[in-house]
Amino acid sequence: MEINKDEAIRCLNIAKNHYGNGNYAAALRLTKKSINLYPTDPAKAFLEKAEEAAANGDSSKQSTNSNTTSGTSTSSKPSTTSSSSSSSEKKYTQEQVSAVKKILACGTDYYQVLSLDKKCTEVQIKKSYRKLALQFHPDKNNAPGADEAFKLISKAFTVLSDPQKRSIHDAGGGDPEQRGSGGMGGGGAGFRGFHAAGPGFAGDEISPEDLFNMFFGGGGGGGGFGPGFSSATFVGPGFAPHYYRNGAGRRAQQFQQQRQRQQNGTAGWTVLLQILPLLILFGYSLLSGLFTDNTPTFSLRPTNVYSQVRMTQSHQVPYYVNPSAFRSTEQSRAKLNRVEQQVEVDWVRGLQHTCNNERRERATRLNAAAGIFGIGRNEEQYQKALKMPMKSCEEIKRFGYNPDY
Repeated sequence: MEINKDEAIRCLNIAKNHYGNGNYAAALRLTKKSINLYPTDPAKAFLEKAEEAAANGDSSKQSTNSNTTSGTSTSSKPSTTSSSSSSSEKKYTQEQVSAVKKILACGTDYYQVLSLDKKCTEVQIKKSYRKLALQFHPDKNNAPGADEAFKLISKAFTVLSDPQKRSIHDAGGGDPEQRGSGGMGGGGAGFRGFHAAGPGFAGDEISPEDLFNMFFGGGGGGGGFGPGFSSATFVGPGFAPHYYRNGAGRRAQQFQQQRQRQQNGTAGWTVLLQILPLLILFGYSLLSGLFTDNTPTFSLRPTNVYSQVRMTQSHQVPYYVNPSAFRSTEQSRAKLNRVEQQVEVDWVRGLQHTCNNERRERATRLNAAAGIFGIGRNEEQYQKALKMPMKSCEEIKRFGYNPDY
């Protein structure tokens, strides 16, 4: 398809770079990928060359070296040009060399690799990885050992970004993935693949390049990484490469979704733990209400159920109880006192209500007998209203109240 033509050209350019570095197997795979994306004549021609070189292997490389040597004796000018071209592709600074040595010297102290402490957050881990991955990527840093430093940085991120692996690393140091399985190995050979953090990639190997593509979205030719970076996985010694079309984008999306699910799950448990005491209290209150007998203990008036009359000890207020149900209350002095206190409170409330009605009734009679401004006054009715009996108001005085009437 025409839409894949640019991508195919970029893959072919990367294949040629690997061919120039003697990595014929990678060159062959990338060339085939280029043809699969969009077949071009240069790619088909280069495919034959890559297949022949990959088949010959080391002998082809030795033959190339001998041809280069003979070419040097025949003509010094082409050799000089080739040498200068090679040196221009592999330029690096002393600062880069020192930085690489510093990273490699950290070994499996992954916090030191990322220049972090043990209290660092997930955000700080990601930020440090982004910075160092760009600094030590083989396309940006040609210093000796930069490739191994890049893998070590990726390994550090893989361990510290996984809570389980990080806890194992914090407990005993070293590589939690290699315990009991042979260690890291020597140099780059130990980095044969990284298992993705979290269960979302169970069984998948994620190379340092895959991890890099997850963070930077495959590039799209940007960032100064040269053509072909958008979807190609760079091949370095010691780890298995992956080739895919738009694979980095899919892996990045899966990676982010897995992270989001883990964060949401953690947040959900945090919220649950925070509200758990309230849930327990609510449940206790609900159960208490279900198993509590809300049947009244007494009545101020006799009924078929509350048929036994009793008198409070303090003010001899009559109240009625259910004989069978009240037996347990009667046997406890504390319970009986509480019941009788409540009886007298309810009795006084009833008296207050009746007393207020009596006061309003007397006031109405007095106003009617007094007339308007003394006109039509009925003295007999007025005196009768003054002497109106106020039974509830009198009764309430026994409880210490002195109603004004």
